Amino acid sequence: MSSPPLRHSPERIRDSGGVLNRVPEDDEPSPGNEDIDWELEDELALEEQGFYRGSYTRIVALYTLAPLTAFVAFALLALLPYVARCPNPHSPTYPYSGILPFPFPEILASIALYSLSHLLRSPLYALSAILIPRPLPATLLSTTLHTLLSTVARLFTLALLLVRPHAKYDFPTWHDSAFSRVWWAALGWAAAEAVVSVHQGYAGLGLYRDVLVPPAPPPSDPEHTPLLPPRHAAPDPDTEIDHDIEQLVALKAREELEDVFGLPLIRIPAFIPCLQRINSLLLTIGLFLLLGASLYGANRLALVIFAAATHLLLAVLHAPWVLPRVGVHSAAYVGAVVSLGALFAGLGVWGGVS
Repeated sequence: MSSPPLRHSPERIRDSGGVLNRVPEDDEPSPGNEDIDWELEDELALEEQGFYRGSYTRIVALYTLAPLTAFVAFALLALLPYVARCPNPHSPTYPYSGILPFPFPEILASIALYSLSHLLRSPLYALSAILIPRPLPATLLSTTLHTLLSTVARLFTLALLLVRPHAKYDFPTWHDSAFSRVWWAALGWAAAEAVVSVHQGYAGLGLYRDVLVPPAPPPSDPEHTPLLPPRHAAPDPDTEIDHDIEQLVALKAREELEDVFGLPLIRIPAFIPCLQRINSLLLTIGLFLLLGASLYGANRLALVIFAAATHLLLAVLHAPWVLPRVGVHSAAYVGAVVSLGALFAGLGVWGGVS
């Protein structure tokens, strides 16, 4: 009969070189926590000086997901009418020319009207600032005026394309070729809006090119290690002055941009711009379908008011003085819900949801 195994205390195992090491006390910092604390302190110290940790190339590469998402979503939505076998316009329905067949007139007309409404955004804000000197009411007034202008521009696009006079049915239905024409007009408007938004995003990221500091490993003595490498003075004083002026202009532009979003643009996660591009596509199609159905006369005023109110809700949510209080993430999530609702409402009035 074998003897029972010997039992040793944890202290004896520690003394004998066993695998059980001493458990650190709660007030003793671990090496991993020290690195994390140093990184946080380093980032805070940099941001106080107007600099940020990060790689500009990596940030731009991540933002490239936004135009790629917009392109894929545009392609899928462009194929949707063909998958659903919606009828396309032909010669007896609308007199297309050989130079501009379907759907080029719809795309070009909507792009032209969107460009006009976009160019009038700044004059509307200037007019609102003159009428109401206070920033928040002036922003809300300019947002409301631009929303009404965009609604009128969408209606004018459909009227310019003669959607209603060349419709086969007396009521909105997806079996009519007018549905495809309204759909492509919406895609043209959404494409122009996506191009402008993506360009603004890249321009905003470009403002942070000179203030991004590459990540560095934690030094042995962070308190005596400089945060930035030493900068050598430019040999030409005129060049240095020009560089300083450019930096001041970029700093002012960054501050204005951060006032709009409520946080630095480079701190917005990459999936938020992607979600915003999808929201914009869905919302534009939904609004165009609602306004296109209003051309048939049934509930015309109600559909126009509903489309304008939906657009105004999201426009106010993304207004400069409102978005920082709501948050970019919350605004994107609310925009996704409202955009989906507008899309299904537009499909519903055309009988596309059963």
